[in-house]
Amino acid sequence: MAEASYFPGFDYPASDLLKFIAAAEFFTIMLKNGEIVHFATADPTEFQDWLLQNNVKDIRKEGIL
Repeated sequence: MAEASYFPGFDYPASDLLKFIAAAEFFTIMLKNGEIVHFATADPTEFQDWLLQNNVKDIRKEGIL
């Protein structure tokens, strides 16, 4: 099953995302073009699950700093 390319309220498609780090409801995300964006959500678990389902690397778990 294909994942939704956009998360509601987040302006970037999953295909543009490289890696992320999360702190509570606040996410810092690196795009594939090197740009850093921030996103806060009321449902961090749902957003993090969407990121992982779309193969966006979690810096804390991957050890990629």
